[in-house]
Order: sequence, then C-alpha cells, then structure tokens
Amino acid sequence: MYGLIVIGDDLSSHVAAAVSSGNGMKTVLLSENGIGSACFVGDLTFNTDTAPLTGFGENQVCSSLLTKLGISLEANLSNPGYQIILPENRIDFFNNKEELVKEMAREFPQLAVKIKSFYNAVERNSAIAGKWLHDHPFIQPKSVKYYMDFIKLTPYLIRVKYDNIKFKRLMLRNASFKKIMEAQQVLLSFKTNHQNSIFSHFQYCVPLRGAYHFSEGKQVFFDSLIKKIESAGGLHLNRCEVLSIKKGRIIEVTYNDKDGVPTKIEAGNLIVSTKWQNMHLLIERKKKLSWGDFIRPTKISHYPFTIHLGINPKGIPEKMATHVAVITDVNKDIYDDNLIILESGSSENEKTAVSKIPLSATVFLSNDQAIWSRDNLSQTADSIIERLEYFLPFLKENIEFFDIEESINISQKQRNVVNPKYQLRKSFISGFFAKNNKTKFGNVYLTGASLLTDAGLEGEVISGMNAAARITGKESKL
Repeated sequence: MYGLIVIGDDLSSHVAAAVSSGNGMKTVLLSENGIGSACFVGDLTFNTDTAPLTGFGENQVCSSLLTKLGISLEANLSNPGYQIILPENRIDFFNNKEELVKEMAREFPQLAVKIKSFYNAVERNSAIAGKWLHDHPFIQPKSVKYYMDFIKLTPYLIRVKYDNIKFKRLMLRNASFKKIMEAQQVLLSFKTNHQNSIFSHFQYCVPLRGAYHFSEGKQVFFDSLIKKIESAGGLHLNRCEVLSIKKGRIIEVTYNDKDGVPTKIEAGNLIVSTKWQNMHLLIERKKKLSWGDFIRPTKISHYPFTIHLGINPKGIPEKMATHVAVITDVNKDIYDDNLIILESGSSENEKTAVSKIPLSATVFLSNDQAIWSRDNLSQTADSIIERLEYFLPFLKENIEFFDIEESINISQKQRNVVNPKYQLRKSFISGFFAKNNKTKFGNVYLTGASLLTDAGLEGEVISGMNAAARITGKESKL
C-alpha cells in the first residue's frame, strides 16, 4: 500500500507528488492523459502551456522548490521577457527597470513621468507580495499568527489601493497603454477579474523579477519532478483512466491501465487536481457545494485554443521575443477575440540552424460548447493567421507545416494540464484571491492553480507544495 495517491496531469499535481516523495511519503502519481507540458505535432515539439515561466530567479518560488528537492535544472532568462505588439506600438519588456521605463516612455512620451512612478510602486509592492508568499504560502491568513502578520500588512495594502487609483487614472489617459497592461495580465495571470490587489503588482513586476524558458521546453521541468518521484520509490502512471474512488480510512482507486486492464491501488491519502475533468468521482454533485464555494465561487470563463505552426526561419522577425502578445484592436475588449499569444520554440542562436521553427498561437475562447465546435475552431484558426499577417507580414507565406485537426485535438485534450481563465470573488478583508485545499474528507486534499490564482505560475507551484504539506505535516517553506 502507498502513503499517497495524486491524481492530475497539471504542474501542481507533479509538484505535490514530488514534494511528498521528497519528504519520505511513498507516492503514486496518476496522470491520465500523460501529456505533461509538451505536445508533438508532426516532427515538431511545442509547449502545452504557452505562458512564460516565472519564479526561477535566485531565492524565488520555483528555484527554491528545485533546491529543496535536490534537482539541478537551470532555466534561461529571457530578455526581453516578452513583447506586446499593437497596431501602432511595440513594447519590449526588459528585465532592467530603467530600460523598461525608457522603452515605455519612448512609446508614450506624454506619460513618461507617471510610468516611472508606476514601476517604482510595482517594484516596491511586488517585493512585499513576494515576502508574503515566502512567509505565508497559503496566502490567506489561517492562524492567529497569520492574522497578526496580516494586520501588520494592512498599511501596505492601503498604499496599494492608493497606487491602484493612480494606475486607473493613468490607463484612462491612453487606450493603447491600457491594452498593454491588460495584455500582460492575460499573459501572466489565471483570472479575468479586475486586478486590484497587491498581487497584481507582483504580476506586473514579472519582467523585473525575470521571465524564463527552457531550451528543451517546459517538459524538462515535469520530467525532473517525475524522476524525483521514481527515485524515491514512487510510481508514475500515465495514459490511464480512473474508474472509481472509494473513500475511507484507506483510499481505493480503480483505474484502467494503458492496456485497458482494470487495476486497484490503495493509499492512506489522496490529492486531486482541481483541473481533473472527473471530479464527480470524488464528490457527488449534490454535495459538491461547500460554504467556501458559496461565498467565493470559482467559474471557468475561458479556455485556451492553440494552433501549432512550423515556420521557415525567414518568416520570424529577427528581434522577436520567445513570448509575444499581439493586440489586434485597442478599442475592443481584450477577451473579445482581441489577443493572440505567440511562443516560438527556438532561441536566437538556433533559428539559423533549423529548417522549421515551432510557433504556437493561442487565443482564449469563452467556455461555450458552441464556440468549441470543430467548424468554429477551424474558422478561428484561419482568423488567427489572417490577423497575424498585419503584424508579421512574412509569416503566412512561410508556413511549412500546419495540421488544424491535430491542433484542435490537442486543445480539447489538454484541459487537464493548461490553465484556463477563472472568474472568482476576492476576499473582502484581504483582497487576495485564495481558496482552501481541504475537502470534507480528512485524508483528501485539492491542488491546482485555481486555489491560488493571485500568484500565477508560482501560485500553482505553491498549491502543490501546500497539498503535500497537508499530507506529510511538513510546512511548505520556500
């Protein structure tokens, strides 16, 4: 019998299983789809999630996790961290504050003084948010000491509200500047709600804290966590199907293995990803709503749809960053089919050495079944390419590979891995977006990005660490 079963394909599930294994808990990770963080289309490899990596700087969340697990894995700093392109503007988000402010002032000279003041506030407030994450990984106050610490934080939160009032006024003065700031939140955050907490500054500070990528792709991060699980005597089962969960003092999970053979596995504890599509097997629908869900419900508003292109290097601009957000109309809502996120799979040095560069283009579509019909997705793919032609005039003629059917299949299958956009209510007292990972069962816990949406990718990692801490009794110190 195992000490823990983790069900989930996403990053937080891999983190929960790896941390539990590292703390001496014999663990099984059930990844039903087995996608991980990479997908293969033709002879090209793409990242499943096209957002930039964060938290890999010195003493930051992801680097601290790897150090704690004894994993040697080095991410590459992107500079610029990303680019945002509008019909009349292009901003390179450098990781040096003076360079970034200068770049913004070049595009918006009339806002130069206020932009500098804004990034001073962003840098200050991000440091405060980062320290809170380090000292209070559950984010929300959960004990008397937490509440006392939160009281000490109150003056800073009041100052953030004042900073945000000035920021809103700044955005009202220029529609293009407003769209640039909104595009960053789509690129980096997991929620669509208006950004009005100290953690919105944590996200705006990503270029200064560092945006990263792996030359081998994000799958190398997943693989390192799987190796940790297996080296500690644990088990990674992928491409299986969970059939049933029997809850009690001993958890029993029945699943079909790769060959379709029913198998039963037992453990003393269970962690389940909030992105798992078969959550009804754990909690009956009529009992699913808890008091916490009632006062702070979570709703998925948009899912990502990605097309995968093989591009002749001549079709990629020389100065194009690894991650680019393209805004097609400064007067439209950012979620009204108005943003395309690009990720190129080859570094500057590799572009001349390959015949095709993998380029993914992602849009966020409403969680509406009609919108996700194959006919509509095919039309959306054509629209993406047509809209990009204005910004990247040599792209369309240099497409050497494009399999729309495979892109549709991947986008529909990867929902257990990638992060959608959530709508949820913030805490009235703290202003933070955070939810408890407990369930009504004493030995069953949740993990997933939806629990700590405020902290972006780092929140997903911390969510996995928190779930492991519940099981092992060891605080998820960073």
